[in-house]
Amino acid sequence: MFQAAVVIPVWNGEAVIARCLDAIARQTLPRDAFQIIVVDNGSSDSTAEIVRSYPGVELLAEKRPGSYAARNLGIGRVQAPVTAFTDADCAPAPDWLEQVLRAAAANPGFGVLAGKIELFDEIAQEREVFGDYERLFSFPQAHAARGNCATANWASRTALLRALGGFDAALKSGGDRQMALRIRDAGHPLVYVPEMVVRHPVRASRAELVRKRQRLSGGRWDRTARRPRLAHVLGITAIDTVRRLRRAAISRELSLQRRLAVMLLTLELAGVAVREFLHLAGGRKAARD
Repeated sequence: MFQAAVVIPVWNGEAVIARCLDAIARQTLPRDAFQIIVVDNGSSDSTAEIVRSYPGVELLAEKRPGSYAARNLGIGRVQAPVTAFTDADCAPAPDWLEQVLRAAAANPGFGVLAGKIELFDEIAQEREVFGDYERLFSFPQAHAARGNCATANWASRTALLRALGGFDAALKSGGDRQMALRIRDAGHPLVYVPEMVVRHPVRASRAELVRKRQRLSGGRWDRTARRPRLAHVLGITAIDTVRRLRRAAISRELSLQRRLAVMLLTLELAGVAVREFLHLAGGRKAARD
């Protein structure tokens, strides 16, 4: 029987999926000890053909748009007690799955094992500030206990995921945190495991960061039930913006000039979020990417 399974959702990932599968093929865990499931989420490029060229990788198709629907389909096919997730553009370290199983044994009853996410420059950065921004604010896995668990580097017991009904398939973004909080509320701890390492590319341009902020804003809108809805999400955005401005201002990693640049970008992206919320309040649907 498999000891672990890896579930990877992908949408139009022809440029990145081979890198991910190559990294998983280099795992120190014996190959017959883990299952690899890739879920194609309606790709229109050559993603499926690339995946099929990898022996022993199970390829599924989920037509409903959204990575959470894709992950749920994958969970249904898992034959291992532990399910690990990563993203198609990521590259897990060679001992990633070995560390997953080690942490699972050391944390009986765990809900989520959230690993360390190391950012790398996939392409030449448009400007230094975009990499600075991502490294300061993306993937706060060290605060996993608060629900900050990203599916780029996540492991849970398969039975628990199924018992809780999987991720909210209606969400396009933000389902990681929602699921993590549901798991925590069910009495299962969220554990940060720095030895579990996955490398993730930096969003190296303004356009990439704008798209990401629009997608994340749509996810927050879709999962917000509190009324008045618009006032609530705008209030959260304001609080989050102040926190990010403070963090950038006191960062010891950056020069004064780079801190100021990050602060200006923070304000710009807050404006992107506000405009996206206004569009969503007017009836537009949240974007998947």
